[in-house]
Formats: sequence, structure tokens, C-alpha cells
Amino acid sequence: MGILATDGVDADLFAALISALQAEKANYEVIAPKIGGITLSDGTKVAAQQKIDGGPSVLYDAVAILASKEGTKVLASTPAAKDFLTDAFTHCKYIGYSSEACTLFKKAGLADDVDKGCIKLGSQNDANTFVKTCGNLRFWQREKLD
Repeated sequence: MGILATDGVDADLFAALISALQAEKANYEVIAPKIGGITLSDGTKVAAQQKIDGGPSVLYDAVAILASKEGTKVLASTPAAKDFLTDAFTHCKYIGYSSEACTLFKKAGLADDVDKGCIKLGSQNDANTFVKTCGNLRFWQREKLD
């Protein structure tokens, strides 16, 4: 899983997702807007394995976008972040997201397209459900047949 995260993201939400991934023995990488990683809402520093313009969503089976209010503004103005989301969506990947990340969906032109393959994360239960759902690998219902 690729976790696109920003400075100030809720530490409890981040920990819930990591806990759910570890419980399933899933691999993950943190992708950040800058090389230095991110700082969570509680001051914890988290190293990033990728920078947004070098860690596209095509590298991952599923993605999560965990952003703070300020962080989502940064993502929404970053072409690589919008591409990260639209590519994941186009490739029918499951997408977990914090409520603050809704701005990125709007800026990427996907606000009206959020479907059951896009799972809002707000609690440990949400994170557990999201990670287990990702075991299906893709949300094929998203494909539009002409």
C-alpha cells in the first residue's frame, strides 16, 4: 500500500492504518510531499520512503491519502498528487482517505465519482475494514463499459 500523507495528519488515524496493515502483514510505503517525510499531529516524525513526484500510485496495489487541512491544500496544488489520485482511481484501486483529503478529490475532478472503492477513514474500525477490503486487489465495478 502507498500511503500519501502530509504534515499535521491525525496521529491516531495514521497509527490506526499502520496497525491494520501490520495485523494483515501487509507491506506499505509512506509517500510525502517532501523528502524529509512528515510530522504527525502529535509531533511524531515519520520517514518517507518516496516523495510524491517519485512514488506514483501505479507502484501500489492500493493507496491511502491521509492529509491534514493545510496538507491537503499543498496536495491539491501539486500536479503529482492529483495524478497519484486519478491514476489510482482509473486503475480501479481501493482508495482510503481522511475527510480532509476530500479537497484533493475535488481538485482532481473526482468529487462526483467517489464510489464504494473509496473508503473514508476515521477510526480503527474503518482502517481495519479498508485493509481487509484491499485483499480484493481492485474495485472492478469502477470500470465503465461503453
